[in-house]
Parts: sequence; C-alpha cells; structure tokens
Amino acid sequence: MKPTRLLIASAAAVVLAATVGAAQDSGQATGPMEMKSTGTPGKVAASRGFKVTATVKALDLNSREVTLEEAHGKTETIKVGPEVRNLEQVHVGDKVVVKYVQGLMMQMQTPGEAPVEPEAAVAAGRAAPGEQPGGGIAAAVRATVTITAIDMKNRMVVFEGPQGNLYQVKAGPEVHLEKAKVGDKLVATYTEAMAITVEPAKKAKSGKKSAPQG
Repeated sequence: MKPTRLLIASAAAVVLAATVGAAQDSGQATGPMEMKSTGTPGKVAASRGFKVTATVKALDLNSREVTLEEAHGKTETIKVGPEVRNLEQVHVGDKVVVKYVQGLMMQMQTPGEAPVEPEAAVAAGRAAPGEQPGGGIAAAVRATVTITAIDMKNRMVVFEGPQGNLYQVKAGPEVHLEKAKVGDKLVATYTEAMAITVEPAKKAKSGKKSAPQG
C-alpha cells in the first residue's frame, strides 16, 4: 500500500497496513533498528521516525474521492470513508502531512518464565467538527520472541516472533551483546504512532509590478 493511501484514511486496519508501505516507499526508517541500552540490565530500546507528504491534486466531494500526488510525482486516487470528518475543508493544493514514529523495547525473560502471548492495542483520534482535517493513531504489539541467530562481528541479532516470522535488529555499541545467546527469550513491545494533518495551500504571490513613477 502506498503512503498516500494512509494520509486520508483513518480506519485502524488501513493505517497499520499503510505505515509499513510508507516507510519502504519513502526510503527512510528502513533496515534493522539499532537497540540502545536503557540502563536496566537485560532491557534495550530503540525508536525512529520520519515524515511523508503529498499534495491534493483533485477533489470530488460528492464521490468523496481525493487524488494525491507524492513528492516524486506519482499520483493516486483514493475514496475517503464517512469516518473522516471535515473533508469539505480540504482544497486542491493543500498538503497532507504524516509524522510517523516506530519504537521497539525488548527485555530478557527469566528462564522457565511463561511466554507472553501476543497482545495488541490500537487507539485513534480524529478532528472535531469544524476543525482542520486531521487525526492520529497509535498501535502496540507485545509478545515473547526467541533469539535464533547472533552475528557478533556486525552486532546483528535475529529473533523469531510467535507466528514464526523472523526479525533483525542491531545492537548498539553500549549493549552487552556478549551476554545474549541463541535460544534466549525476550518480551518485545513494538509500537507505531502517527499524526495526520492537512496544511492549507500557500497563497500565490502576486505577479503585478507597480508602475514606474513619472
């Protein structure tokens, strides 16, 4: 899913699917996250963010269809659901901005401790009637993961999630990676949050010049 698709839609399922595409298409916030020490033994964390923008190129209020143009020129037309308020305040030329942040916290589990089953939570907000269109959403997933590989030279760690998916992170220089081993279990909490706003189009500067004084 392209980043522009998430810029207007507010449904949680759409947003969560789109944020991944936004990170990949923007060329930012990709690759393994670098984990840093939190000061608590066995606990590390990481966070990163970026911004995606698009411009409204066309708008049909009757059909609730909006055509957006990404920074690199690609356009996409989307149909905006009724859950998105204040669409009538959006105009051609307006800029849609998404500020996106993702975070990851991992903590070693004690051997023999029961695994944490996957837990997910989503919270969303939207503009009040009459306000400039906008909104935000945050989601978190928490579960036990297992280390499956460690590359000490490059300080890369691969771990397996509860559904068998593999993920990779990088251990920062202050993380005591030598204390970790394949088979260790950690409780991982992954978070995604974004704020969506619409910025009015800038008024064009007048091209008229004053007449020379005689």
